Amino acid sequence: MTRAGALALLSALLFGATALLFGLPELFLAAVVCAGLVLLAGIAVSVRPPLRAVCNPARRRIQSGTPLEILLRVSNGARHRRVAAAAIFDESHHRPGAVLRLATMLSGAVIEERYLLLTAKRGWRAVGPLTVEVEDPLALARRRHRLLPQGRVLVWPRIDELAALPERIDCASERRRQAQLVGGAATDFHSLRRFEPGDDPHRIHWPSSTRYQELLVRRFETVQRPETLLFLETDEAAASPGTFERMVSAAAGLAVMATAEAGSVRLVTRDASDVRAQGIPTAVLDTLALIGQIPTGTRPAPRLPVGAARMSLLAVTGDGIRDSPPALDLFQGRRIVLRFWHDEPPPEQRDVVDIGPGESTVKRWDEFRALRTGAGAP
Repeated sequence: MTRAGALALLSALLFGATALLFGLPELFLAAVVCAGLVLLAGIAVSVRPPLRAVCNPARRRIQSGTPLEILLRVSNGARHRRVAAAAIFDESHHRPGAVLRLATMLSGAVIEERYLLLTAKRGWRAVGPLTVEVEDPLALARRRHRLLPQGRVLVWPRIDELAALPERIDCASERRRQAQLVGGAATDFHSLRRFEPGDDPHRIHWPSSTRYQELLVRRFETVQRPETLLFLETDEAAASPGTFERMVSAAAGLAVMATAEAGSVRLVTRDASDVRAQGIPTAVLDTLALIGQIPTGTRPAPRLPVGAARMSLLAVTGDGIRDSPPALDLFQGRRIVLRFWHDEPPPEQRDVVDIGPGESTVKRWDEFRALRTGAGAP
């Protein structure tokens, strides 16, 4: 009921009471009229309008801090009925008020509208529920009806844009030595060899064949690079909640970088999370979107996966735990650790990037790249 409806109902009560006290039939008639109008208005708004709605988020996964665009499509599904003016509300919207106001809609009319939802925190972001608010022509009564149930979108953590480490000659040679050449699918060009009966003629390399006066065919082999292991410290003693969010963003950036560089990454945490992503880091980012800190001492040190001896390590830790898990020390010489400190900077280490309060993770990473691969590299 609106304010005007409440005043009309109050007027009906006053007129009725006065009519009974003083015996004035005119006031009693006025009371009946006011009460009847309010009753009719309540009946009118209790009927759900024949509206059909489709609410489609532009993306099902989105990075934290990026506005989520919502496409709202509303149509009048009645064949021979107009829909009076109404307003549509998204209960999850950060601002009060309607996201779409509808004028009178004829039968079959369709209206589309776009609006934005904020994604300030990682995790599940609710979309809706959507309600439609109708009002009678005299503005005496107002009521909301459920239009669409609540949906949700997964919000990834903010992803720090970390550039890959340019490999020096010795690093590249070591990686080629560790790589395994696996025969099979024709994926990567490896070398040339003489043509043999049964070879596919499409693999003949004609420029080389013309030069050496014999048929040479391309030899393809699949190069399997060492997998990257990504460790995120989730013990609540390691960092404060605010610092932990920075750690999650750094881990997301490392996951994207490692996937682009090596093709696969495997996320391991103290709370027993173990997720692998190949080609695209979607699985790891989904896990990071929902991950949280665990109480100190509730879980043992993380266990290394099978084949860890052939992996390189990227770790993200805090300074609340002075001693890193013993398993991570096995990666000396083939690891990089991002350590977020709070009270005082820890001693510098060659394979550790120390990031203090208020410092940019991307900037500190770029400085580390310059020392690791530039003229200042030891």
